[in-house]
Amino acid sequence: MNIGNVLLGLCLFFAHKSRVVCFTVTCDFELSECGWELDSIWNIHPSGSTPDTASSGPTMDHTTGNGNYARFIARLLTASEQFGIMNISTCLEKPTTFSFWYFMHGSQLGTLGLMVNDQTLWEKTGRQGLPAWHQANVTLPMGADINVRL
Repeated sequence: MNIGNVLLGLCLFFAHKSRVVCFTVTCDFELSECGWELDSIWNIHPSGSTPDTASSGPTMDHTTGNGNYARFIARLLTASEQFGIMNISTCLEKPTTFSFWYFMHGSQLGTLGLMVNDQTLWEKTGRQGLPAWHQANVTLPMGADINVRL
């Protein structure tokens, strides 16, 4: 399972002015993880197929065609692990649309889910159509401390 670029509304709290300012952030993983915390099961991968994904993974990222994408490597899970976590924390002063691209093709695919504060808001299981990037849009609830996990 691979995640292309993500679009996330982020907020900053300015304590001295007691106000919250939100702005839109686009992350294509070209220069950094953009604040996302990736566990050892997720990594940033350059475009191009690899031997273990030649028939199932993308040959290019979604954004530029020759850039990076976040990649989940299920075979790295230990027997006691059920999932890997790609996590970011933020605050939202109003419901916000979170948009991301995902690629789920091949055999023996599990479930990719988006959780906010331990509540599943979106999930897909198994192969998702043709081998292509698919876009998902999920409305995130407002809250003082939102924890988004893929």
